[in-house]
Amino acid sequence: MNKERVLALLRGDGFTVFAYFLSLIIASALLPVLGTKIALVQEGLLALLMVLLFLLHRDTLWTKLSGKLVIKSVLYGLLAVIIELVLIIITVLITKVSIQSHNTSAVFSMIKGFPVFALYTVVIAPVVEELGFRQSFFNLCQFINWRIIKSSSKRARIFKWIISAFVTAIIFASLHADIEVWEYVLISLFLQWLLHYYKDIRVCMIAHGIFNLSTLLLLLTL
Repeated sequence: MNKERVLALLRGDGFTVFAYFLSLIIASALLPVLGTKIALVQEGLLALLMVLLFLLHRDTLWTKLSGKLVIKSVLYGLLAVIIELVLIIITVLITKVSIQSHNTSAVFSMIKGFPVFALYTVVIAPVVEELGFRQSFFNLCQFINWRIIKSSSKRARIFKWIISAFVTAIIFASLHADIEVWEYVLISLFLQWLLHYYKDIRVCMIAHGIFNLSTLLLLLTL
């Protein structure tokens, strides 16, 4: 990879990852001062970041997306919810222990206290997290892998993709502060596969948003 491509990677994906983690650090630093209102601050920071990222990645985000692909993205989001529910049911039947996502419960509580936080859950988080993790963080992992493993054989490319996908998934899952880490790892891997297959991050954004929306609606009916 030549110098120009490396600089382009750092300006695009590098800035995206840096800005995302910086917003989380700022929100964490303000937590002792703002308490429960920190959710609104975090939403504001990530909303601003979303606008910046839309401008930064406008070459890929501002092109037309076919209606057929939008429908597929929605169906993939619903499929992810169904798969998660099936896995949870199987786990409960095997372990005889109920499973409750602490992160999901916390988000639901925030929405009850601040309904506007639903916008963050369904729109802002899917956009920012897909750009931050599935695209940018994954690309940086791939860059490091290609620097370490020089081979470009098919087997080597598959191995690098798997390593980058799992590292991205683990970091993504760990930041959700949940004991059910495996759920977020599987969701991340599924979304990473969608990006690999369709080569369009907006498919992941829509699927992620539908997944979050469906989860919230399920909680409301319980």
